[in-house]
Amino acid sequence: MLHLGCTSDRIWNLHELIEYLSANQHKKISIAIFPEAIDIEFIGLYRLLDCFNFEQVDIFTDNPLERHDKYFIRLRTNQWFNKIQPTDPELHTWNQSKKFFCFYHRPTAGRLGIAGHVFQNYKRDAHIHFSSTVDADNLDQFELDKLLNYQTTSVESAGRLINSLPMLLSSPDRYTACDGYYFDDPLTNFYQDILVDLVVESHVAGNTFFPTEKTVRPMWMKKPFVAFASKNYLCYLRQLGFRTFHEFWSEDYDGYEGRERYIRILDLIDQLAKKSTVKLNQMYWDMKYTLDHNYNLLYNQSYLKKITPIP
Repeated sequence: MLHLGCTSDRIWNLHELIEYLSANQHKKISIAIFPEAIDIEFIGLYRLLDCFNFEQVDIFTDNPLERHDKYFIRLRTNQWFNKIQPTDPELHTWNQSKKFFCFYHRPTAGRLGIAGHVFQNYKRDAHIHFSSTVDADNLDQFELDKLLNYQTTSVESAGRLINSLPMLLSSPDRYTACDGYYFDDPLTNFYQDILVDLVVESHVAGNTFFPTEKTVRPMWMKKPFVAFASKNYLCYLRQLGFRTFHEFWSEDYDGYEGRERYIRILDLIDQLAKKSTVKLNQMYWDMKYTLDHNYNLLYNQSYLKKITPIP
């Protein structure tokens, strides 16, 4: 089996892939997508496979939207919705000291842009934890070229942010050290300070849906979230039974991906930042049913397990 390393628009081990395909002509082959749920058509894998002849091609992915008439899609199980542990009720509060939380590691375009916008305009109203480091071995991970396509003016604020990296609220940073989020991480305690988690998911382009711990975390902490993710991401969450926040702010951004989604989310952040603490606190109490509902679905594992692709 070949493990295909990729981002939403690039295959990192392309030469290894071509060698594997060439060496296994007319045989049964298996390819595992990593990370989890990249849109396979979006990265051009199907077009490449069509240039060869195989007995059978099995593709392992976590993307429940992936379909193909010729190649066999083997769906793996989403690990992030596993049963969570009970939470101290004191953590399910807002002490009104901050409005936003940016909790990121890999410097994708969406994370650089959103964190940079918050850093430049609302630094006092936010907790920013961005554990990526700026060094020679890590520079190719900074998606500044994609950020230029989202909004050219965002590059300046992202540059100011990059000069301050890493920005750690907790040391040691268990997220980076353990290569994944642990709910007993010291960073969990910061959720008492913030109201809205500005989530930037791992998969943001193409026909894909893969909620990670980034989305589970605010639901587990009973906080609302804004999600820079793939198109219809919130719609699919609602199909699973979760509630989102269209009763409290516009979620029209969910009908878009990339640049259009990004611009709408920045506008939403600006709208929320202008609201008084009194109004935000009232909104927080009004959404208690929604927050409790999502937490209980996670805790009881009572959410639905299948979704219907949106045309």
